[in-house]
Amino acid sequence: MSAPLKIQHLRQFVLAADLGSFRDAAQGTFRSQAAVSAAMQDLEQQIGAPLFEPGKRARLTPLGQTLLPSFRELLATHDRVQDGARLYAMGYQGPVSLAVMPSLADEWLPRLVARYAQRHPDVRIRAVDESSPNVHRLVLSGDVQVGVAGQLPRTDELAFSPVARDSFGLVCRKTHPLARRRSIAWSELTGERLIANATFATLKGRQLGAGVDDPAMDISNRASLLASVAGGLGVTALPVLARPPASTGLAFVPLVEPVVERIVGVLTRQDETLLPSVAAMHALALRSLAQFTRRKGATLYE
Repeated sequence: MSAPLKIQHLRQFVLAADLGSFRDAAQGTFRSQAAVSAAMQDLEQQIGAPLFEPGKRARLTPLGQTLLPSFRELLATHDRVQDGARLYAMGYQGPVSLAVMPSLADEWLPRLVARYAQRHPDVRIRAVDESSPNVHRLVLSGDVQVGVAGQLPRTDELAFSPVARDSFGLVCRKTHPLARRRSIAWSELTGERLIANATFATLKGRQLGAGVDDPAMDISNRASLLASVAGGLGVTALPVLARPPASTGLAFVPLVEPVVERIVGVLTRQDETLLPSVAAMHALALRSLAQFTRRKGATLYE
């Protein structure tokens, strides 16, 4: 079995053919002219026939002219693959898919994607918003590579990095009688028209009142939920990380007695080396979520 052709030899061959000079090919590849001449002799021995006319200034034989396009194509393929491999290794290319729970999808997720895309403009990004159990399921199955969700019972197949302790508050119109309170007990929601949302899975079964276990309405879409509250259809409960901006005209009042918390973090598959582009997204998600936690007034996980 013959030895594989050396890329450096092929590069020197193409340069010598293009420039008509072994000396110029040597300068172009940072080698001595003697080294290039020896390399061409070695290449001819591997091919089994002369590639340059004897005694001429790098003039190709008919065989050399015939092989030149193939060697040029081989070099282009090599360089393209090598450059692509380096870009993948540096995290500047490669797909990234992530799933985020709905309470972070509106405000936090677009900022995360924008920051990542600015640093990695050639990476293909796919982002979906799903409930926390579905985020865990998607990461576990490999359908997405990074998840941001509430903590669920531990599984050895997932690595969960907690970032925030996120407690709940009442969301209502600023004209609502409870809007000016510093805090509200869950029991005080009795008689309120409560609108459930995607985060209510955390609240069910905690004996927080009939309104939580049997709400008047259930609206999973965040924009529709806030519009319904603003329209006077009822009130809802959301975690601090999902509290609406002041511009919405809605109030957020902490709910106590008891304080209900969820742990929010970033997850990946356990014991699986991440593609560099994915590792960059994972690291950015951790930093960005911590910054968002402080800005929204939630508590960083210690």
